[in-house]
Amino acid sequence: MTVSLIVTILNEQKYILSLLNSFLSLSVKPDEIIIVDGGSTDQTVQLIKSWQKENKLKLVLLQKKGNRSVGRNLAISKAKNDWIAITDAGCTLQKEWLAQLIWSSKGSDVVAGYYVGRFKTNFQQAVIPYALVMPDRVDKNIFLPATRSMMIKKSVWQKIGGFDENLSDNEDYDFAIKIKKAGYKIKFAAKAMVEWIPRSNFLSFLKMIYRFAKGDTYALIFRPKVLLIFVRYLLAILITLGISLFSLKAAIALIVIGLIAYSLWAIKKNYLYVKDGWYFLPLLQIGSDLAVMMGSFLGLVQKGIDNLAHDI
Repeated sequence: MTVSLIVTILNEQKYILSLLNSFLSLSVKPDEIIIVDGGSTDQTVQLIKSWQKENKLKLVLLQKKGNRSVGRNLAISKAKNDWIAITDAGCTLQKEWLAQLIWSSKGSDVVAGYYVGRFKTNFQQAVIPYALVMPDRVDKNIFLPATRSMMIKKSVWQKIGGFDENLSDNEDYDFAIKIKKAGYKIKFAAKAMVEWIPRSNFLSFLKMIYRFAKGDTYALIFRPKVLLIFVRYLLAILITLGISLFSLKAAIALIVIGLIAYSLWAIKKNYLYVKDGWYFLPLLQIGSDLAVMMGSFLGLVQKGIDNLAHDI
């Protein structure tokens, strides 16, 4: 089987060499590698060109300004093979990644690979369960492919209509839902692993969660767990306001107790995965909740504004 590997990048000078060098370590190499740069202003492009001169892998570097959907659609349209492997910048590929995708592809239209977090700090360790599906929570029967680690037939991409270029943050989730609804055969390849580098500070973590939530509701995707967050906070606010009508001290006490209980719950549910950075979990839980609610609300607002502008 011949496979084209595609990647989109933007200002990835810190991690691009790690990704490129992981191409060399693959036990099965792709027939071609297509990288689309979305308009990097750092040294990313120069690093890739230097790497190209020193290595023999067939790598095509394209440049087109736009989001990841634009870049992926361009790369796939230029690919010469029917099987397209996809990963993201900020990842590195494990040695057997492509071999496992290929091995799992028999009888399928799409192969969903897996991913692990590669952390250096306790904070990054704590971010992982908020950004990835943890191994014990994977249901291979419903696991959807993500562009960190997947392989798809080019013909499927064409029939689905490609990645939605109006979406820039959750475009792969929207794409995966369309694949599933269209009835294509998806296989899960647990051993097709890439290593993902978690966000290294609280602000970048919040931005990531906010963008994902905003992208979901803009695409009119409403995840049950997001709705539960809204319900959870709405009930907490209503109960606290109700008690405050009778006793302000009781309401304050309820808030304190609630925060303590919520923090302990955040630690308990993720401690198995975050034994070193567990003390960050309450902050990440509350921060991600707020980012999800704000992003979800503003995504709907933006969708309404865009629809109104289109109708006018």
